[in-house]
Amino acid sequence: MLLLAFLFSLSSATAWAAARTASSPSALPGPPPGAGSGFPVAPAAGGMPPAQPLGPAATVPAHVSGPGLLSGTARLQGRQFTLAIACHAGGRVSVTAPAIAGGVLAHASYSCRKGAAVAKLKLSAGHAGRLRALGSTLAGVTLGSQHLSLTLEARTTASSYWSDGGLECSLLGADEPYVVDPNFTVTPSVTIDVRPWLAWYTPANGWRWLGTAGVNSSRWYQWTATTTGVEQWVTPAGAINPWTWAPIQVHPGQNTSAISVFEVVYLYPHPRYVWKYGPSVTSGTTVNTYCSYP
Repeated sequence: MLLLAFLFSLSSATAWAAARTASSPSALPGPPPGAGSGFPVAPAAGGMPPAQPLGPAATVPAHVSGPGLLSGTARLQGRQFTLAIACHAGGRVSVTAPAIAGGVLAHASYSCRKGAAVAKLKLSAGHAGRLRALGSTLAGVTLGSQHLSLTLEARTTASSYWSDGGLECSLLGADEPYVVDPNFTVTPSVTIDVRPWLAWYTPANGWRWLGTAGVNSSRWYQWTATTTGVEQWVTPAGAINPWTWAPIQVHPGQNTSAISVFEVVYLYPHPRYVWKYGPSVTSGTTVNTYCSYP
């Protein structure tokens, strides 16, 4: 599988919080809710995946409640890290990371000012050492009733993109993103499970997540990956016929930015998991980080 690597650096926690008043995000959304968990049952050996439904019609909500993240990545500085939060009131945040240790690793309270907050959290010396050894790991974030995911890293790493598929910004209309699932090549042929997401950002709410099953919820889709691509992508005549998710409606006038994310589980019976961003195609073959809907 070919990857596009994009380096996205953040200057400071103050800059993250300033994204609350910016018309476009200053940081990527990070991993989707429940990243690295909720895997489907491994397919039977030798079985072919059944026909998969296309993504359903959906609408990006005009209003959401509760706090959200302005950045889906937090970097350790010494033993501390900060979370940039879009909010309407103060609250508490806690962070877990199963690859480091069980239970809550860090928690803090935060005060909300002008719709944003910066929460400062601290790891124990042992947990900080474990994170440095890992380099980065998936973490869970609890903000009130919101359960989100985060990349917790000891050093800045490049964000990874699938080389194809992704988000067509305006294929069907000015405010209608169109999601195309990425293709895969692998030897030998193997069943893969893919979970698609659309992350959207507004200045008032930070990053939020829409899946094919609704807000903060998406379903798994199953294909057979081969040396020449995904079988379900190719018609008998050899034409590409990708899985798509459309139409998706975005409410105009909210300065919305959007990006697609795809999780993949492959190589059963010992599953490997990966998530990456999808390229955002604004027109023709022009690729941007986000799709923008003023």
